[in-house]
Amino acid sequence: MELNQSLIGYASAFSSFLLDSKIGGLINKIILFGSTARGEATKESDIDIFVDTLEEHESEVQAILKLFNLSQTNKQWRLKGITQEISLKIGQLKKWKSRREILSSGITLYGKFNELPEKAEYYALIELEEINSRDIAQQVKFWRKLYGYKQKVGKKVYIQKGLVELSLGRKIGKGVILVPMKNRKEILNYLNQQKMRYKIYEIWSDGF
Repeated sequence: MELNQSLIGYASAFSSFLLDSKIGGLINKIILFGSTARGEATKESDIDIFVDTLEEHESEVQAILKLFNLSQTNKQWRLKGITQEISLKIGQLKKWKSRREILSSGITLYGKFNELPEKAEYYALIELEEINSRDIAQQVKFWRKLYGYKQKVGKKVYIQKGLVELSLGRKIGKGVILVPMKNRKEILNYLNQQKMRYKIYEIWSDGF
């Protein structure tokens, strides 16, 4: 079995173990995130799991992890070559500082509610400010980097893709960009380098 699939299976085994425990009813969501969720795990990677519950239950959840590590289920996975350790983050997801990362690339192992459309995706809506404050040459260079360009030289047509297209995003208005949240970093880095002011909004949608 491919490493990443094995690690997801191992994480799911812990999820089931936790939900079957005496505190299972206190758990709202269990989300796999980090390198394993992104498909980038190595033999040295931890398996990052977020448990959405009240902070006061943290010690109880950690105690269940210790029991899982001693369980027959865990021993069976060890025999399959899984040596990675589970690293838990515990608390209320809506208050967590890494919520964007967890939501944008995470895999939900358990959730009490399914409030979103099945194919909904997490997007960053980026609204640029003070677009026309630069001279024309600077603006042209800026927009070309963001949106790309097509240029005809003689009989040849040269096409250069911009950061938005490369990030699987799209232009939805003047100075307004929609991009999958997990792909936003390169665009934001460029805007910051250019000292461009912007606002960013988080949205879920299945309509793009």
